[in-house]
Amino acid sequence: MIRKISITLLIIILVSAVFQSCSNKKAENFQEILTKKEAQMTAMLIGEKGFESVKLDYLIAHDYTKALYITDQEEKEFNTIIKEIEMADIEGVQKGKETQQAVLNYYKALKDLFLFSRKEIEQEKLMRYSKDDKEIRAAQDRRLELGYEKQELYQKVFKADEKFFTVKKQFEEENNLEWR
Repeated sequence: MIRKISITLLIIILVSAVFQSCSNKKAENFQEILTKKEAQMTAMLIGEKGFESVKLDYLIAHDYTKALYITDQEEKEFNTIIKEIEMADIEGVQKGKETQQAVLNYYKALKDLFLFSRKEIEQEKLMRYSKDDKEIRAAQDRRLELGYEKQELYQKVFKADEKFFTVKKQFEEENNLEWR
């Protein structure tokens, strides 16, 4: 009798361990995707040869066409990163959906912030090359308005980052993952 209970208990433990390891593997894979995308995002935004650095070089040289082209490339990279996170397999992963949504909201907020430079570049272009004083003053006024709008975008990024940090920590705790 005790032997049957022990065997049954052992089978239950083994099945639970197999089930747990499968779901943890998915959680580990998702965590790895997030880590890789974070590194990719960091290189893109603040890397020495990243888009922002290259764009700044073009802006310093007053080459607004190339700066806008870099912004287009940056948008494509953001879209690729976002799409890959959207396609991640999180089925059955504890806090997977919440974490996925939080990271997507964060990266979309970053995208809005960094692509906002298009509007700024257009105004810079007008201020530098326009011959019409009214147009130049209007561009200067618009540039000031853009500063306020950009501050709102920063606030959205801060809030999304805070939410992502909290949810990611819960995700890692729920899935017994190490903090990365």
